Amino acid sequence: MNLQFIKQLSRSSNKVCLAKCENGMLVVLKKYKDSATLKIETTILNQLSVTGYAPKILELGDDYIIYEYIEGDLLKDKFLFYTMSDNIDGLIRLANELSIFLQIFYSLADGYIVKDINFDNFIIKDGRCYGIDYDSAEEGMQYVDIAGIVAYAVSNCAGNIYSSFPFIMQILKNFRYKMIDIINDVRSSLKESKKIINIDSVLSDLLLIDENKFDKFLQK
Repeated sequence: MNLQFIKQLSRSSNKVCLAKCENGMLVVLKKYKDSATLKIETTILNQLSVTGYAPKILELGDDYIIYEYIEGDLLKDKFLFYTMSDNIDGLIRLANELSIFLQIFYSLADGYIVKDINFDNFIIKDGRCYGIDYDSAEEGMQYVDIAGIVAYAVSNCAGNIYSSFPFIMQILKNFRYKMIDIINDVRSSLKESKKIINIDSVLSDLLLIDENKFDKFLQK
């Protein structure tokens, strides 16, 4: 496939570029340093693309794949906007869109989890969440991903961490967890991210979700 390179999309170890085909179609070229990661990501993308929740692979090489470019909003950007404006309905809707994607992922990915939860790796388009990166996917338990989502949400929300609570509460509800069930994994994820200094205080606040002690963020 002859491509015209437009720009690099990621600074990760696997090179990811936006490109244009001869027919004008936008695609993503991703190169890999190891065949194991290529194999895992190719398998997951092929499984998910059938459901319409991941881009389709257009070409597969020995150390690269070319897949569809999905033009939409990054989950990270929408999450920041909704937490900045305390848009509870938007946050609940966003949590539901991410939950639907993850539930489909878990049903098809044969015991794998996303592992590296980064909202940059999800695109929202027309009310649907698309996963676009599985470099870190590995076998594991779903609650590890849920804990990663909670840690990411409180570490990357705009303003007060309480603005992320409606999103977190909806995620927990969708997967039938309580915060107390995953609090130790949230602690580990927060320590690993190194974005939160007062971790114990944040964890104490997060446990309020189990008691719904944040009424002012749920009332319009």
